[in-house]
Amino acid sequence: MPRLKIAVIGAGPGGLSAAQFIRDSGHEAVVFEKENRIGGKSFSFSNGDAFNEMGTCYTTRQHVIVKRWMRQHGIHLRRLGEARYDDAPVVDYVKKGAGPPLAVQALKFVTEAGKLRRKIAAAPEDKAVRAEAAMTVDDWLARLKLPKLDLAMHRILPAQGYGYAKEVTIGQTVQWCDFDLLISGVLNDMHMPVEGWSEFWERFSKRFDIRLEANVLGLDRDETGVTVYTQNGTDKFDALVSSVPMDEFARLATLAPAEEAVLTGVDWQNYTTTLVASKNWFTGAQVHGYSRACKDPSLRGAMLGSRREGEALEDGARLYVTGQFSNNLTPAELREILLSDIAALGVQADVIYARTWKYFPQYNAQAVGAGLFSALREAQGGRRTWFTGATFSHELVSSVVERSRLSVKDMVKRLG
Repeated sequence: MPRLKIAVIGAGPGGLSAAQFIRDSGHEAVVFEKENRIGGKSFSFSNGDAFNEMGTCYTTRQHVIVKRWMRQHGIHLRRLGEARYDDAPVVDYVKKGAGPPLAVQALKFVTEAGKLRRKIAAAPEDKAVRAEAAMTVDDWLARLKLPKLDLAMHRILPAQGYGYAKEVTIGQTVQWCDFDLLISGVLNDMHMPVEGWSEFWERFSKRFDIRLEANVLGLDRDETGVTVYTQNGTDKFDALVSSVPMDEFARLATLAPAEEAVLTGVDWQNYTTTLVASKNWFTGAQVHGYSRACKDPSLRGAMLGSRREGEALEDGARLYVTGQFSNNLTPAELREILLSDIAALGVQADVIYARTWKYFPQYNAQAVGAGLFSALREAQGGRRTWFTGATFSHELVSSVVERSRLSVKDMVKRLG
């Protein structure tokens, strides 16, 4: 098979992992990134001699490939400290739910989620499959009589920035929420890279052809190849892998029908992480989640969770990173809500730095019922374009990497 030259748009986890899989397949990847840094939503913010993770934070049991890459590049992992929810161990909060023991409910969830995931893969056009996939997580769990898992989802979904159980569809959730993730969340079996996510991606991508501040201005796609236009000129490629959200991709190219269906069927959320300093906030557990904000979508902007960072500062204060859903809220409004929520805990804090991310693609329930999963599949390979990134998987880095692996595998097979 001739060596292919593949363009990759975006140097976040999706684009960089795609570039790695392209190299592993014996082909050439050129990565275009509009920012002046790589890593996307993996972002370690420097604060004096220390740094704080303002985007991607954890690895879970699902991160098999990522952890292997980390070992290969000298990145060490440390287990996350104790996580509490409403000031109780997460597993105790989940066990408060009614019904059979947690292990029994978890097994039923994993079994039923696996069935639905396989049905979506095998028969995405089936009306019954579409209808089930379009149910909200809350409604689906209520139908299966799994109240303990419903409480677990309050922790797993919004506390991590992945949406509300009252809004997110079960079809989207079962694509990434499996047994390994449940165990990681409930038992707090999560790790963080000692050297930081940003450092990991820097080491990982040193051999790649990455063009920073290379804003793609347009694309021409046909059955002969893909032409990429940037401010630096024009390049011709055999194929394209896009890791950017579909609404951003739509500004670069004329969309095919399946791509258009993905565009209209996915609503992107915003998530804001804020670094604060406080002298009287928690010092025992490392992570706290708050069910008040995590259960109620009407409390948009309320503090979902907070994570203690590093050692005490010279003045005795400690650093914490908080999370808020932030659609349609200004930075000033978010700051006011955050400080009010912190003050309600009897805590005083000062804001150091805030970062708002285009984070979590929420699959529209109506679109899921109308065949969004079919469109996600059909979009792959049309006009010599394959897709990765959170739009086609999930924000969890392991999900993004797996999507990249599958997309590149399909691309190499079909072009060969």
